[in-house]
Amino acid sequence: MTDYRERARTIPPLLEQLHRGASDLRDALEQLQDAGKPWQHYLLQPPFAQEAAQTLQASFERPFSLAAALYAQLDYAEPLGSGADARATLQIPGLLAVPEKTLNLARQLNNHKEAFANAIAEYRSALEARPMAERDRNVREILAGAGYPRAHLRQCYRLVLLCRERPDALTLSWIKARKSIRKVTVEWCEKKLVQLDPTGADPGIQYQRQLLAGVPKSQQEDLRQVQVQSRPNLQVAEIFFSQEVDEEERYHQVGYSSMPVLVSANEAGQLPEFTRVDHQPSASRRRQRRDLAIANEPFLPALRVFLRQPR
Repeated sequence: MTDYRERARTIPPLLEQLHRGASDLRDALEQLQDAGKPWQHYLLQPPFAQEAAQTLQASFERPFSLAAALYAQLDYAEPLGSGADARATLQIPGLLAVPEKTLNLARQLNNHKEAFANAIAEYRSALEARPMAERDRNVREILAGAGYPRAHLRQCYRLVLLCRERPDALTLSWIKARKSIRKVTVEWCEKKLVQLDPTGADPGIQYQRQLLAGVPKSQQEDLRQVQVQSRPNLQVAEIFFSQEVDEEERYHQVGYSSMPVLVSANEAGQLPEFTRVDHQPSASRRRQRRDLAIANEPFLPALRVFLRQPR
């Protein structure tokens, strides 16, 4: 079996390669922004996208420069340990018309992202027997040794969405934020809390373990983990209209646009026909779920676990 130290040595050059790829794509988009030829764009401005633009110190008035800054932002915007949600990523949905050269740079960047993500996964796998906290600490040490102590792994991993061939049309639609609620056991919660603090050094985690141990048997069936997707997603799909009368049209889901989707432009620098949507989804008219019996405050904040209350 490959030694974990050998796997650790593969990570820094891949991270450096990833940054170079992001820099190349950023430069190409800056050139499009300043080119005499107009390149079509369609960026949406929901509140979370406006916040992202402010964080990047960029403007929607220069959409290609804004996208360039977003693709190149591979570090945490806030210092580590500042209290910011480590899972959060900067998100700006929309479409950009680009030439084939820019698409190729984006494909190359995606290859670098996948190689880096695989190297991190293999390194973690080599340390599988060790506690999760130790694995996380080792990864951060490798990133710091490579010169990127604030590397944001989620932003390093997420791929740039592409339309690999120019479609006749694009459809856009908002997918609203969702909530998932699942029943969990005392044993599951205890195991997860121990993984978060294997040495018992975190007083917050230890306090939550004490709370868990004090749950009476009559309430142990009422533990629920609540996961909320806090932001709506812009769903993008390509539609290929067949040139042959007897053939059916092709429909392909591109994915959720957390970053602008790069689309092959025509000779005039224009996007294919596409649907327009509001800058944020309309308010839901659906009835509220009957799970409002769940407490407002989490019982185990570290796990997003709540206690269901009697109706």
